[in-house]
Amino acid sequence: MNKLGRKLSISISLAVIVIFSISILLTQSFLPKYYLYKTKEKVEQVSNEIIEMDKTTFIDSIETIENKYGITIVYEPVSSNVDELNKTIRNQLDQKRITLNKFWITQETLEKLAEGKKVNKLYNQGKLKSSFLASFMQKDDMVVVVGISIEHFSDTAIIVNEFNLYMLGFSVVVIVMLVWLLSKKITTPLKELKDISKDISNLKFATAHIKTNDEIEELATSINVMSMKLNKAHQDLTRKNENLKIVMSDLTHEVKTPLSLIKAYSIGIKDGLDDGTYIDTIVKQTDNITNLIEDLLNFSKIERDEIEKTTFDLIDLFHTGLVKHRIEIETKKLDVTIVNDHLQELFVLADKDKIEMVFNNLISNAIKYTADDKIEVTFEDSKKGILFRIKNGSNIQKTEKLEQIWEPFYVIEASRNKKVSGTGLGLAIVKSILNRHDFNHGVLMSDDQIEFYIYFEKNPIT
Repeated sequence: MNKLGRKLSISISLAVIVIFSISILLTQSFLPKYYLYKTKEKVEQVSNEIIEMDKTTFIDSIETIENKYGITIVYEPVSSNVDELNKTIRNQLDQKRITLNKFWITQETLEKLAEGKKVNKLYNQGKLKSSFLASFMQKDDMVVVVGISIEHFSDTAIIVNEFNLYMLGFSVVVIVMLVWLLSKKITTPLKELKDISKDISNLKFATAHIKTNDEIEELATSINVMSMKLNKAHQDLTRKNENLKIVMSDLTHEVKTPLSLIKAYSIGIKDGLDDGTYIDTIVKQTDNITNLIEDLLNFSKIERDEIEKTTFDLIDLFHTGLVKHRIEIETKKLDVTIVNDHLQELFVLADKDKIEMVFNNLISNAIKYTADDKIEVTFEDSKKGILFRIKNGSNIQKTEKLEQIWEPFYVIEASRNKKVSGTGLGLAIVKSILNRHDFNHGVLMSDDQIEFYIYFEKNPIT
């Protein structure tokens, strides 16, 4: 038996033993006295009823009263001869099958009855193992005896207590068996929960399969939810740690390359090797570092800033961002198509400044990476929200992991040419903003086309 089963068995068995012990003591000590008390109470009640009756009614009602209360009533006219009186009453009792070894009415009793008092006496019958409780009263010229035989209840109490002892032993055995079955039913799922908790502490995020329809099942459900959340948090933390290593490596590369060039060209200027372009190169590399720092600051700031949602027109905001890139679009002679199904206004609830950053990054990426000089933008009003899509030709190989495109410093351009690739933080900023808005978003590849999509939350103006 398990520990819980043993504890339950011992505790309940002790409680039962204590209860039975108290019951035995009460039975032995107080039950005979209580029985005598209730018998006296019944005799007293009958005596009071008889006192209230007239003589004729009393005589006619004797048999009815005896049957009703299970007692014996005899009467005899008062006689100066006590012996004759006792003999007559004993004969009447014998006729009613009340055989007494000890019964006697004394002169003192008759004197009290003559004064209008009631006298109660208990006659112990010795070997008969019984007593006779008698209540004497005088009614008119008669001595009335109301009596009842009482078994010696102490002997009965001993038998009852002996039976209780047998019941106690049987109860303890049954309790141990029932507690064992019950504790096994309870402790089996608890043991499973204990093992799962131990696994969770060792970073093995298992789940329990417990169906008990009680608080244990609710506990199992809570532990399962906790395990899944901890597992997700652990995976996120592991992924973030790996990403941090990659970010630090990429950041080192991003900073080290321009610094090395700045140092090299500075030494060239010092040695008089400048052909007139060294200063421009140093300035350009300094600008690259400045841009990288600004992107890092923006990335950090976005993670800290509160989202301040307002209602604004999404189409109007996109056109505002598109105008900023008009010179680039015209220079590269790009074909930009906007499909909005004749929708003039689409109001959304979001942080306008941060969504503007999202559009700027996606437009900038489309301009930099388009492989067919075409950019297609679509706005759709759907049940899920306002669907925004921006698509352009791409040279990305299908073997590449497309989801990596959201990671900081991940760039599609393998040469990391800053004229083409940028810092690699733009889409990381986009993802962070959209995640904080809880907007569904993603990236797709099909037919040498890359497409970014976002579902914005609608907020019609009232």
